Amino acid sequence: MQDTSGKLIAVIGTTGQQGGSVLGALQAKGQFKLRALTRDPDKHRNLAEEVVAADLNRPETLEAAFKAAHGVFSSHQFLGKRRERA
Repeated sequence: MQDTSGKLIAVIGTTGQQGGSVLGALQAKGQFKLRALTRDPDKHRNLAEEVVAADLNRPETLEAAFKAAHGVFSSHQFLGKRRERA
């Protein structure tokens, strides 16, 4: 199936299990243009049609990575202290 929407989805963590699975599922559907975000795009050029440098620890890389994106997939592990629920 080919992209007919023209809408771009940026996927964070495409070299990991969750981001990679989401990228693969979206590629199989073929409904969106896809942009794979990775810290080392030269090493991972084959992930998607667009592969760009992005690092959540370097906020200056994010504006360009998300430019013109209709949506973003992002999954993060919470590293802070867990609060008890009332």
